[in-house]
Amino acid sequence: MTDNIMDIFNKNIMLLEKTDKTICYFREQRHDIALGSIANSMELIRHSIEAIISNKEYFNLVSTDSVMDMLSRILEAYKMGDYILLADLLELQLVSFIIGVQEFIIDNEEITFEEDSYQENLRLLKDNSLGLEKRSLEPIDPQTFLKEGYRVEFSSCGLMTIAARNGEDSFYFHSNGRISYEAFMLAKFWYNKKVKRYIIYGLGFGYHIKELLSLTDSAEIIIYEEDLNVILLASAFTNLQDLFETGRVKLVYDPEFQELKDTINNLHKYGKLYVHYPSFLNIRSKEGRKLLINYVSWARSN
Repeated sequence: MTDNIMDIFNKNIMLLEKTDKTICYFREQRHDIALGSIANSMELIRHSIEAIISNKEYFNLVSTDSVMDMLSRILEAYKMGDYILLADLLELQLVSFIIGVQEFIIDNEEITFEEDSYQENLRLLKDNSLGLEKRSLEPIDPQTFLKEGYRVEFSSCGLMTIAARNGEDSFYFHSNGRISYEAFMLAKFWYNKKVKRYIIYGLGFGYHIKELLSLTDSAEIIIYEEDLNVILLASAFTNLQDLFETGRVKLVYDPEFQELKDTINNLHKYGKLYVHYPSFLNIRSKEGRKLLINYVSWARSN
């Protein structure tokens, strides 16, 4: 992939993340936040559209008129203060268009993880974790992970998602579509301004953690994770630097659930516990599920 196309691809991921949040705030009629968000996104929207048009032969754009017309309608709705229409245009036209561009790039380019980024993620993990400090972490072996039931795929927004198998059950950890939107909605549901320390079971690929972190000013987030394979895959295919460089996120690798058990027994001192549902499905031990089942009422029938 050329640097130019990679730049478009990465900026589109950022644009989709910002646009989905803007849409959400418009739907909630929190217009002050939404307007601030879209104002900050206008330059990114303009840059993305211009870059795509400049590469119209690559993207097989027959005409640029429809693209410019879409942008004009968005700007007009913004100026008119028609926030219902603006949210519709952002969601039904801009987001759909950008996702189409992302899917085109994914289908036509070979995109692999970067070894340097993987090693940096591992370094940050060891510096900001319990249970991994002295552990030797092996390089990624795709065939081994496939045999064990793990599968990493591109979502349509350009971010990676992960699927796993636990016994006869197979499941995804994150959406195959607008991952940041899904993660933002979950984080908004969890967010409580009174909580100073979030205890989260389930790292996944960290998207829900990133969005929760963005909603808090100073709260600490402690993540417990049983599955080392998930930790390694997250290190290889996502940008964990965004989490751990803040100094407010810690990871506890806890394959025996002893650390989490101690925390739950003293939860009144440690903070509030939340469970990432797909990570709950991925728990391999009966003891681990039993420990958490009272905190996930929808899991009691599992």
